[in-house]
Amino acid sequence: MMQRVGTAALLTLVGVVLGFMLTVQMRTTGEANRASVTPLRLEEPARLSQALSAVRRANADLEARIRDLQGQIEGYEKSLNDEMESVAPLRKQLETCEIISGAVPVHGPGVVVTIDDHHGPVPAGVDARYAIVHDFDIRRVVNELFAAGAEAVSVNGQRIAMRTGVVCIGPTIRVGGARLVPPFTIEAIGDPGRLQEQLNRPGGILDVLRSRSVSVTGPKADADLHLGSAAGAQSG
Repeated sequence: MMQRVGTAALLTLVGVVLGFMLTVQMRTTGEANRASVTPLRLEEPARLSQALSAVRRANADLEARIRDLQGQIEGYEKSLNDEMESVAPLRKQLETCEIISGAVPVHGPGVVVTIDDHHGPVPAGVDARYAIVHDFDIRRVVNELFAAGAEAVSVNGQRIAMRTGVVCIGPTIRVGGARLVPPFTIEAIGDPGRLQEQLNRPGGILDVLRSRSVSVTGPKADADLHLGSAAGAQSG
């Protein structure tokens, strides 16, 4: 009986000691955990704050760089606009010379007139030699159009340039390097009203042609004529 009591007391003592040791270990572990976790929680916001500050500084630097580049671009654009304004009159003169020389295709409003040889019996009193279209007739029509302010003229699609010749070659009329036969369709770009007035004036070239029984159609206004460049002409 005494042996059982002693054994029980010993077991109780061992249990108490083990419990005490376990309690001490748990406290020690908890304090260690708190000691190790607390600094991490304090350091993390500081590190994030530093990173955020660095990003903000980088953004500020980039924004300043963008403003600087935008200023440079605006300066370049202003300089370019100034240069374009200074050369605008020269560019206009160049465009005018290109049109006059026939170096470039052009389009715009104008008039169309067609002249053709007389077909059928020649009326009494009319010289048969003049009932057909001659090279000098075409030249005069072209000259009348330019005198009225035409910017560009073509005959049967052949653009008239400063050095374009209009000469008679047998039964054909050579315009530039092309041999043409009637009917001759003459197109001119310019103010339709002024061009029609010039061609239709009393005693003008069209009146002369009609008096010789040459067939004349027009001049008719056209809102948008398209004339190609002169053969052999090149744009600078």
